[in-house]
Amino acid sequence: MDGLKLPATITPITVASTKTRTTTSWMTTSAISPKKSKTCPFGYNFTLKYPLASLPPRNCNKYDVVAVEDTIRVDVDENEGQNGNWVLRVLQMRSLWKTKEDNNNNNNNNNNNMNQDLNEQVDDHNRVSVDEECDTCKVDDDEFDKNSFSKLLMMVSISEARLYAKMAYLGSLSYTIPKIKLGNLLKRHKLRFITSSLEKKAMKESTSEMTQQDLENVDVSDDPNSLCSSPCEWYICDDDESGTRYFVIQGSESIASWQANLLFEPTQFEAMDTIVHRGIYEAAKVVYEEMLPYVHDHLQRQGNKATIRLTGHSLGGSLSLLVNLMLYIRGQVHISSLLPVITFGAPWVMCGGDRLLQNLGLPRNHLQGITMHRDIVPRAFSCNYPTRVAHFLKVLNGNFRNHPCLNNQNLLYAPMGEFLILQPDSKLSPSHDLLPSGSGLYILRSKSSDPNVAKKQTRAAQSVFLNTPHPLEILTDRCAYGPEGAILRDHDVDTYLISIRKVISQELKRARRVKRQQQRRLCCHMVVVNGTHVKVLLDSGREWWSTMVVAENLHLMVEVLVHFTRVWIIKACDWIKI
Repeated sequence: MDGLKLPATITPITVASTKTRTTTSWMTTSAISPKKSKTCPFGYNFTLKYPLASLPPRNCNKYDVVAVEDTIRVDVDENEGQNGNWVLRVLQMRSLWKTKEDNNNNNNNNNNNMNQDLNEQVDDHNRVSVDEECDTCKVDDDEFDKNSFSKLLMMVSISEARLYAKMAYLGSLSYTIPKIKLGNLLKRHKLRFITSSLEKKAMKESTSEMTQQDLENVDVSDDPNSLCSSPCEWYICDDDESGTRYFVIQGSESIASWQANLLFEPTQFEAMDTIVHRGIYEAAKVVYEEMLPYVHDHLQRQGNKATIRLTGHSLGGSLSLLVNLMLYIRGQVHISSLLPVITFGAPWVMCGGDRLLQNLGLPRNHLQGITMHRDIVPRAFSCNYPTRVAHFLKVLNGNFRNHPCLNNQNLLYAPMGEFLILQPDSKLSPSHDLLPSGSGLYILRSKSSDPNVAKKQTRAAQSVFLNTPHPLEILTDRCAYGPEGAILRDHDVDTYLISIRKVISQELKRARRVKRQQQRRLCCHMVVVNGTHVKVLLDSGREWWSTMVVAENLHLMVEVLVHFTRVWIIKACDWIKI
């Protein structure tokens, strides 16, 4: 698989990771050779020579963060460098770009010739052949304040929130697969554990072991999937009552998964008129091949009752979407058996994704992407990049030159499907400027009766939200890093789970409060209808009466009314006799 082609003046980048469950700032760096990996097909390894000495000041323009002028070279001990941050090293690309600009001022003619030669060296088979006038990438420059943005928000129902909480719980378990307690899984959600990628790997290792000599003799470029297993771990569980099989994929935790993340050049998806993040697409092909036998097995066992749902967090969510679409496009699963994909904190990885869903006859809610209010990962590929960065990418790789999203609105991949926003309690994370205060789970959807107007409004609102705050603004906050920083907190799958459960609890309390108010109004109405004597009892301050109503013992109230009626009838009869 071809990787990003860098000019000779650009220093390559290398990234490695430690075991964490997020995709942002807790990376370590290592001096990996810049040649192609022999163990995984997800692109090249690159390395920056020197880390950034410091972050820019907090009062700098948020869109000029990458244009840090005072970045200096710092010699760091190898062991100290292992505690560095990959984001800092990516930001250092601006220093290299600044150097290149200075060289351009001194040698304009030479560099112009170099860029022209670089443009001519792009292979034709690598170019993305997608219409540059992709209407799904165009966004109107609408302005939203808190009030106008709130008009596009719809609270999800409690039943939907419970489904999302269940999927978030399964996503949390994907990071601790060996520690999954089968009894708890069955007790909480009536799910039966089937298998996992770890068991599959263990089985492969026990049946066949390749020597180092065999590995060196294999050409990975001929069969990129031959030696590489899934870059992300996954597991499968069944709901025997509903006939649903759940495929749950974790986010980035391995070097292979990070290689998939960083190889973000566009490529064509499944011979469709849609382009996709190349690294994640290549990873999805591996996951697809591993999961396909379990898909067929479930369909054969359950027959027409069988349904399949894929879900995941972070990179696992993006893989879930691509595998789901591949199952349908390749004719492996009928549309009636594919349940909507639910993702948490997953980056969008397609340009023209909504158009693809429409062409396939799938509803927009076939993808339900839940984004934490300040999560940086869903914003990574879908925020507006500075123009100089877009130009740099086009020089870096020819595939970006015909990239509709990059040409139309300076972003890499556009949101698709149903866009859901999750805001946690303010005690957990500060509220978002565009969202109502307090925790909530909302669907971002225009209420306009005109489909075209609704589509434009929704796209514009999505764009505003993904750039508020802008990822570069988040990265300039020194407090955002580390295990207790905002980046980890707002992206952690457990934060998603806790926040959704909080929303459910809050809505249940609100529903009970509304029900009690309705019962009080009903009680007052009955008092007026049934006579003044009962009303006198309420006005006299008999607390037992109000307590009885609050306790929802309406049948006792009826008995009291019948008793008073009987007493007055007897008294009336006695008065008539007298």
